[in-house]
Amino acid sequence: MEVAETAQRRTSTRVTAGFVVGTWGGSAAAAGTGLAVCAATGSPWPAAVLPVLGGALAVVPLSGVATAVAAAPLAAATIAVALAAVGRGDLESAAGLGVALVVGALVALAVLVTRRRAAGELEAALQLADAVSVVDESTGCYNANGLDLLARHVLGAARRTSGAMHASLVQLGDLEPVRELGGPEAVAEVVGGVADALRSSTRGADVVGRWGEDLFVVLGPGTGTTPAELERRLRVRLLGSPDAPLVRWACSLTVGSGLLEPWDSGGLAELVGRAEQDLALRRALRAPSAAEPARSRPSRRSEDQPGSIG
Repeated sequence: MEVAETAQRRTSTRVTAGFVVGTWGGSAAAAGTGLAVCAATGSPWPAAVLPVLGGALAVVPLSGVATAVAAAPLAAATIAVALAAVGRGDLESAAGLGVALVVGALVALAVLVTRRRAAGELEAALQLADAVSVVDESTGCYNANGLDLLARHVLGAARRTSGAMHASLVQLGDLEPVRELGGPEAVAEVVGGVADALRSSTRGADVVGRWGEDLFVVLGPGTGTTPAELERRLRVRLLGSPDAPLVRWACSLTVGSGLLEPWDSGGLAELVGRAEQDLALRRALRAPSAAEPARSRPSRRSEDQPGSIG
């Protein structure tokens, strides 16, 4: 994963550098053309177009420094023509070119400030969208925000009827070797398969959410399904066909549970904390509901290799 990210960053850097060089080359060509026109006409005024072009470069998606570098040939050509006009005593033309330079710089600065403000607003909007989103896009399950909102509703309803509320944590193991062997697509296949299996294996009143990359949580009223029974149901669905995710990829699965009785205080954090304790205990003791196949390293299963998750 780190290698892929490094390669992606290098590619992005090369593309950006190439874009800057290309923009600078176009700017230099325009500056050369402007100087040639001034020389051919004997007038410095054609150079007044160059600062305008420099200001227009600010709309190109580059940083402020890169924009300044790209506009440097245009500014240098304008200054050269202005100095030549001063040398000839044509102060009016030199002053006009100076004004054009200032206007071009102000336009570029205004565009850059507007772009930076727009980028900041977009980033804030994206952060707000993430904050208010209640669904995990990759699995379709509820995310932490959605679980928190629904847990309050379920817990409130349970306490009004003097009932309990349960949470089951389902943890996938050996995802890192799967990522190394099959990449992010293989991990997404396994995680998505577990999400689908959980939705099909739980009650309609239960809420299925994703608590972390390798961790799912099931919330609902009552005492819920035992870890052993929930794992049995998951095993049937995850190993029930030749193309099932855990048939293709060797992963372990551990289930733990927690319960809030009507007289218990606390909310989602307390409930999940109890489930985490049970999950850790089952993993440590290698309980039947959390047992893993004996293997030195998870691998991609061959088509004729039977799969198991505990």
